[in-house]
Amino acid sequence: MKFIKSKNNSEYKKLKKLISSSTAKKSSEFIVKGLKEIDLCFEHGFKPTKIYICSEIFDFEKRKIHIKAELIDLSLTLFKNIFKNKHDGIIGLFKKKDFKLDNLNLPKNTFIVVLESPEKPGNIGAVFRTADAAGVDAIIISNPKTEIYNPNLLRNSLGSFFSMQIGIARNEEVLNFLHKKNIKIMSSLVKGDLNYHLADYSGSIAIVIGPEESSLSNDWIAKSTDKIKIPMKGKMNSLNLSVSAAIVIFEASKQRKI
Repeated sequence: MKFIKSKNNSEYKKLKKLISSSTAKKSSEFIVKGLKEIDLCFEHGFKPTKIYICSEIFDFEKRKIHIKAELIDLSLTLFKNIFKNKHDGIIGLFKKKDFKLDNLNLPKNTFIVVLESPEKPGNIGAVFRTADAAGVDAIIISNPKTEIYNPNLLRNSLGSFFSMQIGIARNEEVLNFLHKKNIKIMSSLVKGDLNYHLADYSGSIAIVIGPEESSLSNDWIAKSTDKIKIPMKGKMNSLNLSVSAAIVIFEASKQRKI
């Protein structure tokens, strides 16, 4: 196992660059923090390239590394220089997947969540957790604005990012895909004409949630089968993306089990 203690080491420099959002977006690899998340990532088909540990932190007696990949030991100084927060002493470097719509393996009466142009990684990660808990078959990101492998997104998904089927495409491509699959489009709108708990969520459906700072685009509004809304009793007319998504997703999940 290679040991690195110099900040001038090329391996260390490459890893440190991957922490930068601009570099991470262009890279074909992404970082996964923590042994539990690394195991989940590997179990769901992501290919590891390297595993970095800090032997001064990681407990080899209590924790086992089952993934076969090059193992590199970083000194405590270098490890803390990259990861300043509390950490269990291990990170993995994995190859990114290509999230094409045609790669989605959807069952009969499929349940999809579409997020149009979501911006806040933490909120997106929270939607992944909700979707996984509710039995959603896939999440599609339409007209993406945020790097899907953003560390905050991965962290807030608590591993559900790795197990969830994902598609990423432009609005037009997603709409055509749903139309060809005969999937009903149910868009969540502030000014929708149907209360969310009165909607019919049976059959193949796609629940569409708009961006945090604005409503869904006309692309979605024009092609929606249902325009649903969450009634508001206070002065605010909208909810956090992950909150509104959770309300509608779990209502759909409840009805689909009847």
